[in-house]
Amino acid sequence: MAQQSTPAHPANVEAQIQTSPVSKDDPIPAPIVKTARLVIRALHPQDAESMSINGNSPGIARYMSFTFPNPYTITHGETWIAQNLMPRPNNFGICESSSPDVVIGGIGLKPGANVYSHTAEVGFWVGEKYWGEGYTTEALEGFVKWSFESWRNKDSQKLERIFGFVYSANVASMRCFEKCGFAKEGVMKAHAKKHGEFIDIHIFGLPKVDWEGRQ
Repeated sequence: MAQQSTPAHPANVEAQIQTSPVSKDDPIPAPIVKTARLVIRALHPQDAESMSINGNSPGIARYMSFTFPNPYTITHGETWIAQNLMPRPNNFGICESSSPDVVIGGIGLKPGANVYSHTAEVGFWVGEKYWGEGYTTEALEGFVKWSFESWRNKDSQKLERIFGFVYSANVASMRCFEKCGFAKEGVMKAHAKKHGEFIDIHIFGLPKVDWEGRQ
C-alpha cells in the first residue's frame, strides 16, 4: 500500500450499506461514503477492468500480502469482486466523484472474531496515477467515520476499535494513519516474510473513544 501525504478533506458519510450487484447489468451501487473529491461504494462486476489498470503496479504490491498480485490482471479483479459480491460486503472501491464508475483504489475491513469481535483491521490502496493528491488520507478519514457510525458485524455489534498493519518501509502509509488519528502502538519484529525477506510490521490503532474526541 502506497499512500498520499497531503491533508484530507472533510468527509460526508452516508449511513446505509448498499447491497452489491450480482451482474454487469445491475446499476453501479450508490456510495456509502462521499468526500469532497471521492466516493466509496460496493464493488461491481464491471470494476475488474479499472482495478486491473490502477492496481497493476509493483509499487502497490510491494506493501501488500500475496493476495494482491503483480501483475494484477482483469482475472484477479474478477476473482476479488466475486468474493465480495454479498449483501453486506466488507471491501469497497474508491472512485473519484467525477467518475464513480472507475475504481482507482480499494478500502475494506477485516472484522475480528470471538473476544476481538468489536475490532476490525483496515486495509487500503490507491493507484499510482493518483499518488500525491491526498486521496488515500481523504478516503481513510471518511471510511473510518462510516465504519464507526454505520458498520455492524454479523451479530449487529458496532466497532469500538480499528487498526492497521504497515510494512516498515511504507512511511507514506504510516503518515496517512497518523493524519487520521491513529497512534503507533508497536512493532512486530520479522512478523512478515515476503520473497525470502523478513519484514517488521508497525501497528497503528484507533479506539472509537479516541476518534470521537477528534470530532
